[in-house]
Amino acid sequence: MLILQESLNHLKLRSLVAEATSSRLQISASSVEAAIVKAEGLGLSMDEMVGLQNLLDRERERDRSITKIEIVSPIGAPVLSSGEGPEMRPVSRDAGSLSKQRAQALRRILGAREKVTIFDAGSHLYTGRVFRDSSDAIMGAIILTTPTRHYMERALMHSQKMRSSYVIVFTFVSMILIPFIIYQFSGVRHAYRAFDPELVSKDILRNNFPQDTKDLIAAIEMGNTAFLKTSEAFGDILRLEAETPSKNRTLRKSS
Repeated sequence: MLILQESLNHLKLRSLVAEATSSRLQISASSVEAAIVKAEGLGLSMDEMVGLQNLLDRERERDRSITKIEIVSPIGAPVLSSGEGPEMRPVSRDAGSLSKQRAQALRRILGAREKVTIFDAGSHLYTGRVFRDSSDAIMGAIILTTPTRHYMERALMHSQKMRSSYVIVFTFVSMILIPFIIYQFSGVRHAYRAFDPELVSKDILRNNFPQDTKDLIAAIEMGNTAFLKTSEAFGDILRLEAETPSKNRTLRKSS
């Protein structure tokens, strides 16, 4: 149960940190979108914009956690992209995995109706921002890519500190509460021991009991004594009743 709870907490933490990181990346995405929309209002297409490539490179250099900024058309064709960071230059064995992640991210971003889409592919976080022209038609999307380890390492480190703090607090509280609970329930423990005939018969152990338990033992012994006397008296009465009919039959036969 604890393992399941820890796994759920980890997934929730990952989701929350991804949303916070994506919100921060929207600053760069909104700057690029504002430049594109402004140029579109002047009748310029993205291919004709002067300085758009420099803007993408500048935004990527400004935020070191971003490894790539890409502008794609409504059908997912690349239009412009910034220079790739070292973590986006895969070796041959990772090239296929990154291409599959990018294809999944494009389908998710361009297929959704939301303006901002977050796609956690495992090793990378893709943040997509769709922009539209003056007629509310989709012009394309801005995709920002960042490795998840950039933010998960810090999040896990703070999470570990929180767990350590919880353990320290739990240990401290337990050290205070457990002796108190043992002391408060000591009377119940002695009361249960008072019903053990082997312990009650030993005077040495009886002297270790508190006064309330001694009074309880004395009352139990008085009750046992009274019960034995009553049982013996009742047995004598039954024997007398059993002997009386036999004596009467003997007298009748002799007469």
